[in-house]
Amino acid sequence: MHILDMSFKRSTYQVELYSSLIFESALGIAAVTNARLHESMDKPASYWQLLRDSVSGELAQRLEFCEKHQTWKMLLQLLHTHPFASTQEFVDFVWSLEDSHFKFLVLPYLESGQEAVRLKSAHGDHEAAEELIRACQGHPFFPEMIQTVTGNDANVLKRHLTSLLQLWDQEITFAEAEEKKGILERDLIMKKNLLRSCTPEEVVLRAAGVEYKPEAGVSRVLLIPHVIYRPWTIEANMKETQIFYYPVSEASLTPENDLYQPPGELIQLYKALGDDKRLRALKLISEQDRSLKELTELLGMGKTTVHHHLAILRGAGLVRVKEGSYSWNQSSLDHHDQDLHRFLGVAYKEQ
Repeated sequence: MHILDMSFKRSTYQVELYSSLIFESALGIAAVTNARLHESMDKPASYWQLLRDSVSGELAQRLEFCEKHQTWKMLLQLLHTHPFASTQEFVDFVWSLEDSHFKFLVLPYLESGQEAVRLKSAHGDHEAAEELIRACQGHPFFPEMIQTVTGNDANVLKRHLTSLLQLWDQEITFAEAEEKKGILERDLIMKKNLLRSCTPEEVVLRAAGVEYKPEAGVSRVLLIPHVIYRPWTIEANMKETQIFYYPVSEASLTPENDLYQPPGELIQLYKALGDDKRLRALKLISEQDRSLKELTELLGMGKTTVHHHLAILRGAGLVRVKEGSYSWNQSSLDHHDQDLHRFLGVAYKEQ
């Protein structure tokens, strides 16, 4: 067979960076209601339990509904419609939406070919809603999410989402707002500096730990830093856009005004290497690309535990995700000897 390929192959994509305390709040809600990951997060499981126990009765009820119906995802989708300057601006926007348009925005985006079905579902077409559910069978929560959106009155969901975000801001975010804002801004500056000297693919790899190659239909990659969900990267997509909510780097957590504060990159690297299980995993990955299933079997540990160790290795830039497998980033150890010597004030000698 002779094939003449006249198709357009996208060679790259545009990377955009954006940070907001409102996204940090929405991701905090997502984190606290995802109990199965609490053991693998930077903050211990006890932190999440104490946080859950400390909230008001009204917020507790909202969180229970969120955990059951994954409404944190609806919040994130709405937040992508506009760069909201405040939670109140977001609340006003939600209540200004016509009901069917609101439902369209909170229904999950699947792919461009399903947008007409998504629109019909938002207008109350039950057959379209069933078709949308069939199209995402196998997804861990999209079918249930679609049923929640199409089976509830729009005002019920509007009240739930706006109250959930407002209460979370008042009871949780407010106390740490200035500190979190500083961390997010420092990380955003670092990533913007990377964009000046690295390719879009390299920036995504350094930020999210994912080797994301250009693909048809995606012209933009949106990188949004977070503190609360560390060390996890959360992936999502919208029309023509791939989204990575990525964990801020170790370097962003501390202001650089202390000569005796080690560089965050060094802390992150040696923390990643300072564990025998992670070193074993790294050696296995350095030999050849490995899947999560393969690593779980070779290391003799549970899937969640292995995923936690891999997230730390990814955060340090030691491994990356490549076509569903983990591969060693061989250049990740370059210059760290020089960085350590520079911090210690000791002259570095080339080998």
